[in-house]
Amino acid sequence: MYNRFILLLICFLLVFYHQTLESNANECIDMKVHAREVIGCCRYEPFCNEDADERCNRELNHQMPKNSPNFTVCFIDCAYRHMGFLTENNEIDVKKYVAFLVGYDKDYELVAANAIVKCAEIQNEIRQDVAGIVSKCSAFALLFHVCVTQLTLRHCPADRQTDSEICDDVRRYVPLCN
Repeated sequence: MYNRFILLLICFLLVFYHQTLESNANECIDMKVHAREVIGCCRYEPFCNEDADERCNRELNHQMPKNSPNFTVCFIDCAYRHMGFLTENNEIDVKKYVAFLVGYDKDYELVAANAIVKCAEIQNEIRQDVAGIVSKCSAFALLFHVCVTQLTLRHCPADRQTDSEICDDVRRYVPLCN
């Protein structure tokens, strides 16, 4: 599950930055070269339990190839729904999502919970961004998760940070580019 998690995080950041960041800055982090290292700048926890992972994999395996962009979008949508994070009305249930974090170390729990709350505050804007994405499933859960991942990365607890030049640049808010 860890390798799938890393792959999904890379996809999230690439999708997000491809759509939302264009930089003319003299200094930027090339995501084509450094995507894996950027993802590894913070040690994340899984966003769903084993049951959701297995169920969504089983459900989607028969519908599309695992390495396709549609699989990633549909997997996140399925996992968020299975976990109860995404309601039938396509609203994020912040309380359920934050409750899932209980049991992780307190610093990570606080950072991730704050990220969830902040992203929930802009979920209408995220929905507007989703309108332009063509996929077999709604990309809302994917873009919401990218938001949570990005904010968690930006505020990653010190004991979860990777020490490298690229990660130092990420923490200094050097823009990402591709």
